[in-house]
Amino acid sequence: MRNRKYIAGIVLIVAGIVLILGNIGILDLSWMFRLTWPLVLLIISGLFFMGYASRRPYGTGMLVPAGLFLTLGITCLLGEIFGYRLMWPGFVAAPAVGLLLLYLYGPRSGSLLVPIGTLLSIAGISFISELFGIWSVMWPWLIMTPAVGLFLLYISGNQKNSLLLFPIVVLTVASVTLFTVTLFSFPGFMDLVKYIVGGILILGGLVIILNRPGGRRDSYYHDDSMHL
Repeated sequence: MRNRKYIAGIVLIVAGIVLILGNIGILDLSWMFRLTWPLVLLIISGLFFMGYASRRPYGTGMLVPAGLFLTLGITCLLGEIFGYRLMWPGFVAAPAVGLLLLYLYGPRSGSLLVPIGTLLSIAGISFISELFGIWSVMWPWLIMTPAVGLFLLYISGNQKNSLLLFPIVVLTVASVTLFTVTLFSFPGFMDLVKYIVGGILILGGLVIILNRPGGRRDSYYHDDSMHL
């Protein structure tokens, strides 16, 4: 108890000194505020994660705001440090991260894969375009982003629904055609090849991860619902 009292007293003294130095202009506290306010978003995310952990395997709906605030907090924190030119795609990816956690730890509803694939694709394309300054070449891939979500839905257990292939093929062909036209007019064509290959490998990895069998988990939830 005595140690806690000393610690609390030291914290208050340090906080008071910092506040006084900031008010008289000796210590600039603006950087502290810029790095502190994103932590509020991370704390909110942690509360939702704790709520899910206390109720699991139920309460998976809490994972959506947990992933949302986690991604927003990280995006804002990195944005305040490095600037938002490269970080703003994180705002697009934030809801997709929450839905992805719901898909991975929930009953694996395939319909969630459509917004997940679409938003993550938009965020990834935007980040690459901002990083290398190649919006003039990458913009056609935005047309294909809904097709990514539909393709993930198709391989997740909807292979019998052949109607999904029609919009996938149409959007993909349109995107690839426009990309090819713009690519050959881009002066750094050969330098982009290695990045294109890397993007294909990343997409293949996501497909492998999201295509894990979920029968055991689904049956677990079914059995729990029978006992209620």
